[in-house]
Amino acid sequence: MGCPCEQCIRHSNTLGFRAGSASEAEIRKAYRRAAKAWHPDRFARDAVKRQEAEERFKQIQEAFRELIEHNPHGWAAPVETIASAPSPIRKAPRILFDGSYGCYSMPDVPPVAERIIERTLGRLDSALAILDLSGKDLSGQRNFSEFMLLTTHGVMLRSELHIVSLVSYADVREVRIIDRNLQPRSGWWQKLVAKMTNAGPKYALEIVKNDGTVFCSLDKQMNDGVKTVVYRFLLQQKEYIRTS
Repeated sequence: MGCPCEQCIRHSNTLGFRAGSASEAEIRKAYRRAAKAWHPDRFARDAVKRQEAEERFKQIQEAFRELIEHNPHGWAAPVETIASAPSPIRKAPRILFDGSYGCYSMPDVPPVAERIIERTLGRLDSALAILDLSGKDLSGQRNFSEFMLLTTHGVMLRSELHIVSLVSYADVREVRIIDRNLQPRSGWWQKLVAKMTNAGPKYALEIVKNDGTVFCSLDKQMNDGVKTVVYRFLLQQKEYIRTS
C-alpha cells in the first residue's frame, strides 16, 4: 500500500483518489485525466481561468512526481492486476522524417518545441518526435499552436482549439491510411474542383481507439510522406505490444 503520510494524502486528493487505495497504473491514469482536464492551453481565451489552470497543472505534476518518487515500491497492485497489465513499451528507435519541414525527432528540435515538450511532459514521459500541424504564423515562423507529440508511451495531440488529447499505444486499435480520392463527395462542384486542382495530400491518416472512436484524422496538416512515417511507427508500436 502507499505511504499514509500527510503529504501523500494531500497529493492523492489532488489527483482524485483515496491515499493508499490505488496501484501505480491507476495513479498514472488519474494523473493523465487530471492533467488533461486542467491543461492551461484549454483556457487560452480566459485569462482568469488560465491562471487557475496553470496553478492546478503545477500541483498535479508535483503530486504525481512526488507520489511515484516517494513510493517506488509501495504502490503495489493486486496480483491479478499485475498479471493482466500490458508490458511496458520499449524505448522506440529514432523516427526519421527525411527533412520534412515542421517535423522534428529528438533531440534535434527547435527551442520553441523544446519549451512545449518540457511544459507538456516534464519528467513524466520522454518525447520521441514532434510535428507542427499549425503551419507558419504571420511572421513566417512555426509556433506549434497545433502539434502531434509522439512519446515512449503514446500520442498527444493539441488541436486548433488548444484542446489536448492523449492516447496510449496500448489503447490504439487500428491505424489507417485512407485514399482521399475514394471518399464520397457531396456534389458535382466538389468533384469538379478536386479534379481541376488535383493538389495537396492524397491520403488521410486515422488513429482509432479500442472503443471504436476516432482519436484523430489528419489530412492537410501533414504531407503524405510524414503520414507514412507516423503510420509505420504506430504499427511497430502495436506489433510490439501484441507480441510482448
